[in-house]
Amino acid sequence: MNYESLIKPPMSQTLKSGRVVLQPGEEIGEHTTSSKEELIIVLNGELLLRKGREEIVLKKGNSHYIPPEVIHNVINKSGAESEYIYVVCLLKD
Repeated sequence: MNYESLIKPPMSQTLKSGRVVLQPGEEIGEHTTSSKEELIIVLNGELLLRKGREEIVLKKGNSHYIPPEVIHNVINKSGAESEYIYVVCLLKD
């Protein structure tokens, strides 16, 4: 896995974004973004998003919203490198 931060505090108030490259078979690992919402935007390749009990195939140009407190994982089940950007933002109090 290759990860590059695009923006995070103190450059922004609460917004975080990064670019992730996954090789075939790699995954991010199951996690939750707690009190944050997340948007995934696929730049290249094909990814499997496990979101709660759902499995969603995302291809180049697709985006998907992940609500706060939802357990999810991003997996490259394809035979080629896949790349995506995530954007995470803290919810208002």
